[in-house]
Order: sequence, then C-alpha cells, then structure tokens
Amino acid sequence: MRSTSVFPLVLFGLFGVVPFAIWTLLAITGTSFMRHSGLELFAGYGAIMLSFFNGVVFGQVLENPQRTYSRRVMSFSHLISLLAWGTLLMGVPTLSVMVLLLGFISTFWLEIRCLKLLFAHSDGHSKTRYVLITIVCVLHILVLFPHY
Repeated sequence: MRSTSVFPLVLFGLFGVVPFAIWTLLAITGTSFMRHSGLELFAGYGAIMLSFFNGVVFGQVLENPQRTYSRRVMSFSHLISLLAWGTLLMGVPTLSVMVLLLGFISTFWLEIRCLKLLFAHSDGHSKTRYVLITIVCVLHILVLFPHY
C-alpha cells in the first residue's frame, strides 16, 4: 500500500523522533525515569526504532520480486538488528548507543545504496528518511558526547 503523499511519513517520523529527543534530554542531564537512566531508555528505544527501520527495508525487499541482492539485503538488515539487541542485552548503554548509531548509518546506507540496485524506481520518501535518520544520528552523537 503506497501513499503518494509524504505528509504521513513526516508526521510518523516526527512522532518517532520526539521520544529520541526526550530521552536525549534525560541522558544529557543524567535524569532517571522509572528507575532507568536516560541513557538506558535512549538505547532501548533506539533498538526498537532500528528494528522498525530494518523491518521496513525487509518489507521493501519482500514486496518486489527476488533478485540477486535480495537475500544479502535481508540478511544484512537482520544482522544489524541482532547486533543492536545483543549489545543492549550486555548492559553497557554507551556501547549500545554506539552500535545503534552505526546501525542507523548502516541501515540508511543499505536502503539508499543496495535497494537502488534492486529497484529502479524511487518512492519519493528518500529525502524525508534522510532527514529523520540524520536527526536520529545527531541525537546519538549528543548522547555519546559527554561520555567520550
């Protein structure tokens, strides 16, 4: 089900970025919420959103006929999510945020670079996704900055 309007993507994207901004503020100020640090909440939400972004990539591959790169794209998107969740389970939030940052960058690269090889058409949402992932990556850097 494709939408020709970019507005729903922008609206959902903003709703997805607002919790990142809240958790960033809590992480920078060192505030806890429900006995969890802002850094832990940021990392947990980041893993959820990274899994969502990789699910979107996975869905884009499944929606179209199988090609030579399809299996690699699906495998790589799963690997990115599993690595992010694995570091989250290790209990080191700064490491998790670093891996999540690399995961978001890798997912965006995968989507822009590899999916162009699979599909000749552009869906028109690339600019919006670029802006949203850039904002998320900047928030990751802001969270990591006090620790390094």
